[in-house]
Amino acid sequence: MGSPRAHRHPTRHSTLRRTRRATRALALLVVPLALAACTGTQGPGPSQPGSSTPSASTGAPASSTGGGPAASTSASAPPLTGPLPTFTAEELTAAAQEIADGHPGSRVRGDEEIQGLAASGQQLLDGMDITPAKCAPFMDDQNATVPTGATIASVTIPGGSVENETYISLASYPGPRDAADAVSRTTALLRSCGTFTLQLGGTEGTATLKSRHAASDAESTAGYWMQVQAGGQNVASYTMSGNDGAVVVSVTTRDDTEAEIMPDDVRATLDEALTALRSR
Repeated sequence: MGSPRAHRHPTRHSTLRRTRRATRALALLVVPLALAACTGTQGPGPSQPGSSTPSASTGAPASSTGGGPAASTSASAPPLTGPLPTFTAEELTAAAQEIADGHPGSRVRGDEEIQGLAASGQQLLDGMDITPAKCAPFMDDQNATVPTGATIASVTIPGGSVENETYISLASYPGPRDAADAVSRTTALLRSCGTFTLQLGGTEGTATLKSRHAASDAESTAGYWMQVQAGGQNVASYTMSGNDGAVVVSVTTRDDTEAEIMPDDVRATLDEALTALRSR
């Protein structure tokens, strides 16, 4: 027989479980990369072609070190020079696989998989109440809102703990102006989204953003810290997004506190991704 104590306050226990689930969902959503690929809308709207779910809402298979698109890349091909061109979905996935191969346990998603996850991703975003609404893109991890005409691949690199994770997105646009505008929108929104509130189910939270001067091998770079407090938990993240030619590369690392995140490591990862694209 079980202890009677285990059956006390079932309503309270159920409420606690729901609160913890909602808090965990909010925490996992703090991989704010969609600003590098946002559509320019003031918040999440109807699902668009090329949309996908945030990485928090689904598990992805671990990357493989053999076969797949990366295997078709010629090791003898000279690296690209000058502004990066528009890439095909296969080329982006090959570059993502190359990055993942250097980080054991990483997950890769290609454009087709990302597009196939659109409905659940949009549902998750629609279920969040964000005020002001124009700040909603900061809670979208770039897998959820990919603009029409763009292709994307992503890599998720696990850290030393459950709370620690680095997320990389490679987004190819129709042209250089589109990519440059995407990073410019990040900078513009940072000016007006210093603080915003969010709610998922019965869990409420507050997000605080801090712009940070950033430089990388990209043509232009935007960097910012984000701190989310929800359900008694704190999640910190640092994001860098850089455009180069027709491509935007974004990297976010999240952890419990800012002190655990090294901006120089995020910059190095962004430059690593640019190098992988130049080897296509």
